[in-house]
Amino acid sequence: MTNAVIDLLTSHQSIRNYLDKPLTKEQVEAIENAVMQTSSSCFFQMVTTIKVTDKQMLAKIAKLSGDQHNIETCAQFWVFCIDARRFLKTNLLTTPIPFRLFYSGLNDVSLSCQQALVAAESMGLGCVVIGGHKAGIDELSQMLNLKEGVIPALALCIGVVDEEYKEDQLKPRLPKQCLFMDNTYNDDAFNQAVLDEYNQKMRDYYMSRKHGKRDDNWTNSCVQMLPPLNSPKIKTALINYIEKQGFSLSF
Repeated sequence: MTNAVIDLLTSHQSIRNYLDKPLTKEQVEAIENAVMQTSSSCFFQMVTTIKVTDKQMLAKIAKLSGDQHNIETCAQFWVFCIDARRFLKTNLLTTPIPFRLFYSGLNDVSLSCQQALVAAESMGLGCVVIGGHKAGIDELSQMLNLKEGVIPALALCIGVVDEEYKEDQLKPRLPKQCLFMDNTYNDDAFNQAVLDEYNQKMRDYYMSRKHGKRDDNWTNSCVQMLPPLNSPKIKTALINYIEKQGFSLSF
C-alpha cells in the first residue's frame, strides 16, 4: 500500500548541496505551521526554533560544527531548542529543572525537527539533520543569545536542492527484522551473518554512488564515529553546559 505521504517518507535522502537561492516567505510559513502542530509531551510545548539566515553566523556555526560546508551554504539553519524558560519566567519551576523535562524536551525537539524536514521535503526542498554543533555548544549558545533553561539540541539545514548532487539510489537501511519486532525483543534478529550481508550492501552503495565514493561499510563508519562521541572531554563539556543552563541530569 502506498500514497503520496508514504512515497515522500520512503524517498528521503539527506541533502548537503544547495543552490544559492533563499526560501520563499510562503515556504517558511508552511514549515513553521507544520512544526507548530507537532505532538508535544503533556502539551508543555518545550520547543523553540531559531532560524539562522545571517551568512556570517552560518559560517561560524559551520566551523564549530566540524567545518560542515552545508551549514554555510544552506538557505536557512533551524536550531531546535529545548525550552523550559517559560516555566522559569512564570514561576512554575525553579532550577534545577527536573531531568524528566529535559528528557521530554529531547523527544519534542526530535519530533519537531522531523516534522520540519518532512514539510520542507514535501515542497521539493532538501534537508539534513545536524548534531555536530554540540562540540561548540557554548559558543553557539552565546551566538544565539540563549538564556537559562534553553538548550540547542538539534538542528536542520534547509535549502533549494542542487539536483546535480542528488543520488539516484537510497542509502540501504538495516534489514526490517532488526528494526521491527512483534510483542517482545528478539536478540537473535541481529547477528554476524546479518551484519556481514548489510556491510556488503553498504560497501556496494558507497562505491556506486555518484558523489563521495569511498570503500567503506556500516561497521567501519560506526568505528570512526563512536569514539569522538564518547570522548571524556566532550562528555564533560556537554554535561557542564546542560547543568549551567539550569537542568538536572539526576533522577
